Parts: sequence; structure tokens; C-alpha cells
Amino acid sequence: MNKDIVFRVLMFLAFVAMMTIRIYYQSRIFREKRGVDIKEGKLSLMAGAIAALTSIVFGAEYIFTPGVFGFAYALRYPDWVRWLGCFLLIVGITLLGLAHHHLGKSFSSFVVSKEDQLLVETGPYRRIRHPIYSAYILNYLGGGLLASNWVLTVIPVLMFGILVAIRMGQEEKVMEESFGQAYIEYEKRTGRLIPRMFGNNH
Repeated sequence: MNKDIVFRVLMFLAFVAMMTIRIYYQSRIFREKRGVDIKEGKLSLMAGAIAALTSIVFGAEYIFTPGVFGFAYALRYPDWVRWLGCFLLIVGITLLGLAHHHLGKSFSSFVVSKEDQLLVETGPYRRIRHPIYSAYILNYLGGGLLASNWVLTVIPVLMFGILVAIRMGQEEKVMEESFGQAYIEYEKRTGRLIPRMFGNNH
């Protein structure tokens, strides 16, 4: 089988896996009756929307009609880089699924505070405070490398990076207000996007 077809099939499977995880857990919180107070700024929502839209449009183009956006393939990546992208997607999708599973109904697509919210410290949350963000960074980067597409490699990662930079502080402030000293101690034990090894990764 032509290697480009293999890469396109892998990209399609990765997209299906990510959408399945997201839709399943999003549908669970839609049925909730708890009060939810959204604390989200417009800039982070806009950055996230650009990341997602770019990923969907250019990802679909690569999977179904590769070459239509010819300018996006000006930099051809070697095969080992594309296989690295596949590996990053496997790690990212696995982390995304685990993080959603352990977060359960505490998950939200926005910065929120919920009634009866739980402080989750199991699974990837034992070591990382924002594993879903880590997963999406891996997935966006991995998808761009796999597709050998500089637009997919740069724009979604950059835009999602802006979202993450804005949101993390907001979310942690909300969590500190909700859980007080328990969350402050949790911050001391964990890293934001990668496991804390040493020093202050607050």
C-alpha cells in the first residue's frame, strides 16, 4: 500500500478516535442538572476556535482531497518525522481518553465552577493538573507532522497554546476558590502540563 494512503488512513482513525472521546464525554455533561457558572474570556474562546477550525478544515483536506491546499505542503517532512507524528497522536489520544475517564462529570469545555464539584487526583491527574491540554497539544502537533503540513503543524498548536496560556491561570484560580488549601497542596505536587520533576512548576 502507498505510504501516503497509510498516513491518510492513520490521520482519519486519529480524528475519529478524538471525536468519539470528546462527543461521548461532552454528551454526559449535557444531561447534568447541576448549576454551572461559566468564567471564560473571549480571547481564549477565539484562539481555541481558530485552532479547532484550522485542524478540521486542513485535516479534512489532507484526508479526503490532499493537495487542494498545495501551499500547506511546501515543507515536505521526512518519513521518520511523520511516524513521530503518529506516535505523538497515539500518546495524545490515550492521554485524552484517560483524562476524560478520570475527570468524568467534572469535565467542561469552558472555565467553570460547578455545584458539588470534585477535586480529581486519579489517573493522569495524579501528576498533571491539565492533562487534557497536554493531550491536545500532542494531538495537534502530531497531526501536523503526520500530514506533512506546515499549516496543521503551526497554526493549531500556536492558537491552542494561547488558549492554554490564558486558561490555566483562570482555572487554577477558580479551583483554589472552590477547594482552598487542598488545591494549593495539589498544585505543589503536580505539574501543569508535564509531571513535576523538581523545582516549582506551579
